[in-house]
Amino acid sequence: MVKILKLSTFTIFIIYILIGAAWAADDNWKKIGESDGIEGYARPTIRSSVDEIKAVGIVDAPIAVLEAVIRDISVMPEYIFLCKEAALINTPDMKSGGDVVYFYSLTDLPFPVSDRDAVAKSLWSIDKSTGTVYCHTEGIKTSYKLSKDIVRTPLSIIDCTLIPRGTDKTEVIYQVLGDPCGALPSFIVNMLTNDYGIKTVAGLRQMVKKDKFRNAKKIITTTAKVKR
Repeated sequence: MVKILKLSTFTIFIIYILIGAAWAADDNWKKIGESDGIEGYARPTIRSSVDEIKAVGIVDAPIAVLEAVIRDISVMPEYIFLCKEAALINTPDMKSGGDVVYFYSLTDLPFPVSDRDAVAKSLWSIDKSTGTVYCHTEGIKTSYKLSKDIVRTPLSIIDCTLIPRGTDKTEVIYQVLGDPCGALPSFIVNMLTNDYGIKTVAGLRQMVKKDKFRNAKKIITTTAKVKR
């Protein structure tokens, strides 16, 4: 009986270590760069042949201003690194409104690599207890604006988190998981996207200064964040 108890305890201990290691691996971000206080991170993922990336930085603007910028799909090429074209979608089967937004985006890649595009759905939510706003975006399967000259990205997930940090300051966490598809070596993609998050957050810092956005006072998002 004592041996069985010892064995059970040892087994539980091993399981605990393995679970802990799995969680650690899941959060195994490696810092890959920093620019003007914006930190960039990357980590391998089993969901894609290329690294998942993340950027974290402070923007000198309240959340309402940043939300106004990000919700305006038409200005995405002005601040999102490599974004060539973006447009809001509002069709019978992809209706944009409130905290649900559909859009098309085109990514400009250096010649001779073909450009990539995606049709995506964004879901906005807010944690009313902390004031943190979330935007979760995922690419969807559709024939909308499909072109033989452009590669449709099979996997595209973007999470943007806006956290209030004192008066008129917001911490932005911008996280991207994608798969460019096609005959494109992963190490080249990783080289191209190393600065993707950092440059995007840096772009947001410039966008919040524009007259079109800087006077935004009210947070539009109303959907309560579902806590996991």
